[in-house]
Amino acid sequence: MSKLNVPEFGPLSGLRVVFSGIEIAGPFAGQMFAEWGAEVIWIENVAYADTIRVQPNYPQLSRRNLHALSLNIFKDEGRDAFLKLMETTDIFIEASKGPAFARRGITDELLWQHNPKLVIAHLSGFGQFGTDEYTHLPAYNTIAQAFSGYLMQNGDVDQPMSAFPYTADYFSGMTVTTSALAALHKAQQTGVGESIDVAMYEVMLRMGQYFMMDYFNGGEMAPRQYKGRDPYYAGCGLYKCEDGYIVMEMVGANQIEELFKDIGLAHYLHTDAVPTGCQLIHRIECPHGQEIEDALERYIGLRTIEQVRERFAELNIACAKVLTHADLESNPQYVARESITTWETMDGKTCKGPNVMPKFKNNPGKIWRGMPTHGMDTAAILSDIGYGEDAIQDLVAKGLAKTGE
Repeated sequence: MSKLNVPEFGPLSGLRVVFSGIEIAGPFAGQMFAEWGAEVIWIENVAYADTIRVQPNYPQLSRRNLHALSLNIFKDEGRDAFLKLMETTDIFIEASKGPAFARRGITDELLWQHNPKLVIAHLSGFGQFGTDEYTHLPAYNTIAQAFSGYLMQNGDVDQPMSAFPYTADYFSGMTVTTSALAALHKAQQTGVGESIDVAMYEVMLRMGQYFMMDYFNGGEMAPRQYKGRDPYYAGCGLYKCEDGYIVMEMVGANQIEELFKDIGLAHYLHTDAVPTGCQLIHRIECPHGQEIEDALERYIGLRTIEQVRERFAELNIACAKVLTHADLESNPQYVARESITTWETMDGKTCKGPNVMPKFKNNPGKIWRGMPTHGMDTAAILSDIGYGEDAIQDLVAKGLAKTGE
């Protein structure tokens, strides 16, 4: 029974997850587990804290509900403590450059000697194996996007551009979460653990799969976006109103027919350009594709966001205002679902940000703790795995552990 006093809530109550990683990708997986009820322990370096701590506000979101352990797991006595911790752990996540843990003596096989059922998730830019040219390289969000072909698909027709903010980090972190849960399901059935190799570039390869399949099976690659719109289909994407922006999806025969009457292009209906029953208009292949785009721009540009939304609702055309950050808190859908919430930080201040997602009906997630300080829970965690006060202080004296500030 853990002594860390995690309240019982969520679908993962009773699960212990430990992660070692800095910044965004690996810790995002830990954040999901912690918000769904797992007891999550965050390992930080003794000499210096996670670099994310220099950010003024984001850490209060990304490190909430966690327990902070400051321990040098690569020195003998620190490694011993880490291996004792692994004996009580269900899922261990590490984010580093390729097989960095194995190179430093912490192999999957060593971990399984201490816990045969352990699920181990390795997250790196280029994977645990491959070529020496890439496997050991550092990687961040933009590196993974560029190497995967994802970045080349994004941006405007004139220039590729990375998806922001930090898309590859979040997709990769979520991939770790889902794959670790899949492996845990099997480990609980068989008693045999699993090692998962998540390469960020492969995650983004899958995220960019939609049009990439056309290239692999015919050599055609979709052009990048046109003014923030779908590279192929007219009436799909971003448009400017008098007072801001909307996005729309002109999909469906009835929707196209009625909107064409509004924008003055009804004469193209039931012709080769817009045949009867047409569900989508291919902007590039349609001989009047650019004319259609220009007409939509004029029509939408002369109206307010609310006028466009009201008319498109009548026509059953999918449409949404592009919300600014200032719009979020007062938006009725956000209010109704409590999508933005507040919680208390460790120093008693109020922090505001996104709520737990998704929403579990019977076992909801919750926010119960602010971001811990560097090494705040080291003593409690070491005590939980059997270390006495003298042994803990010995680790601290040797510079192998750091207790709370």
